[in-house]
Amino acid sequence: MIGIFPVRGAAVPVPVSGVERSCDVGAWAVLALSGEIDLGAVPRVREVVGELVAEGRVHLVWDLREVSFMDSAGLGVLVAAVRSAEARQGEVRLAGVGPQVSRLLELTGLDAVIGVYADVPSAAGPAAG
Repeated sequence: MIGIFPVRGAAVPVPVSGVERSCDVGAWAVLALSGEIDLGAVPRVREVVGELVAEGRVHLVWDLREVSFMDSAGLGVLVAAVRSAEARQGEVRLAGVGPQVSRLLELTGLDAVIGVYADVPSAAGPAAG
C-alpha cells in the first residue's frame, strides 16, 4: 500500500505500513502485514501479537505478501512473537515472503528456525508438535 504525502509542495509516494488480523484458517490466526515492517510499524505488530497470545491464539501465520521491506526492528518483533508463541506450545509461520525479507531471513539464519511457506493455505497446515 502506498500513501501520497505532500513534501515541500510535491506529492511523494511513501510506503504505508500496516498490520491487521485477517480471517483465521483452522487453528491458525492470520496476520496480514503490509508496507515496511520497521521501527514505526513494530509497536502495532507487537500489540496485535500480544492480543492474540492473550486470547490463547498461539498458532500464528504472518502473511507477508504485501511487505516490501523489513529491518532489524521487524526481525526483533518477529523473534519476540516466535518466543512468545513457543513458550505456550505455539508456532509462528511466514507466508508469501518476498525477496528482501527472504534474504534477511537467510542472512540471520532465521529461515532455519521459522517455517516459510509460499502462501497462507500452505502455512496453515497441521501445527507442529
